[in-house]
Amino acid sequence: MSSEERSADVPEEVREAVAAVRAALPLTAGRCILREARADDAAALHAYRSDPEVTRFLGEPPLDREGVVDLLRRWRDDPAAVSVVTELSEGAGPSELAGQVVGDVRVRFRPASALAPATTSAVDAAIGYAFHPAARGQGLATESVRAVLEAVGAARARRVTARVFAPAAPSSRLLARLGFTRDGVDRAAVLAPDGSQWWDDELWSLLLPDDGGRP
Repeated sequence: MSSEERSADVPEEVREAVAAVRAALPLTAGRCILREARADDAAALHAYRSDPEVTRFLGEPPLDREGVVDLLRRWRDDPAAVSVVTELSEGAGPSELAGQVVGDVRVRFRPASALAPATTSAVDAAIGYAFHPAARGQGLATESVRAVLEAVGAARARRVTARVFAPAAPSSRLLARLGFTRDGVDRAAVLAPDGSQWWDDELWSLLLPDDGGRP
């Protein structure tokens, strides 16, 4: 299916939400500059998405260069999503990463659910993220995800969801700091990459402020 055909299958309210987030970019958030991912970000993303300690909680194996190029292509061709990279401002954070891409945040929109005969034009979103190990523990991920959530809220999304494997405790703490609620746990949902144990899958959500324009 071509990208044009995929776009034609996306509801208008989802296309509008995607367009609104893209129009808000680039964003400045504390020490970070957030912009839409590009094909020439492949080397920067490979620096951390090739790291097993990063990818083990993403549900995918470490990526080689070709894998990262393919990932960026799939991100670009998804008409229901916006993929953002975080650049570290000069003079902020680890000096070896200054001015470089240190992480990515991806938001995928979908129509909100409604039981017939009710209908709604509201949209929900799912969020995911990955960051360079050297950028951890400094609040950079929190700054970045918060800024993206603000853009998603401005796009009039109703609800944002996230899934986190239970051993990824820093990710769970990040979501809690940003106001997400842990809605439940899918117990022993997935076998860990090394086959040593079954991981729980946590379900998180954030209800965004209603501006009165929904449903």
